[in-house]
Amino acid sequence: MKKYYFIAAGGAVGALLRFLLKSSPNLFQSTDQLINLALTILVINLIGCLLLGMLNAVFSKTERISTDVKLGLTAGLLGAFTTYSTFCKESLNILDAGYLRFFCYYVAASITLGVAAVYLGHLIGHHVLHPVGKNLVSRFSLDYQ
Repeated sequence: MKKYYFIAAGGAVGALLRFLLKSSPNLFQSTDQLINLALTILVINLIGCLLLGMLNAVFSKTERISTDVKLGLTAGLLGAFTTYSTFCKESLNILDAGYLRFFCYYVAASITLGVAAVYLGHLIGHHVLHPVGKNLVSRFSLDYQ
């Protein structure tokens, strides 16, 4: 039952973070608000993909983090922060507005860069975060894998 509280708390934080970023004034300099919103959603999803890759890499290296916390961070926080439905809705809005070329670039970039961001996060997690964490924990004579 505790895992549901962690997922709900993470989901609330993730949804609020996405809303704040999505509502921020013009992160991009396009005069078209539709394009600004689509690019903002792309950046949010890429940040989420990078973080998910990093977390999964770190989680795979240690048993010290509880399953509840892992679910709260991944399914809750990042699941609510990133959103496939918003990506699809914005893609359709772009297509309906007649931006066929931008639509193709947007969808291709979202998928390709999303997978690349998860992979990059995976590498960062395994080769940077895990060794740093292992070094810090060993300084305090704690058990770490």
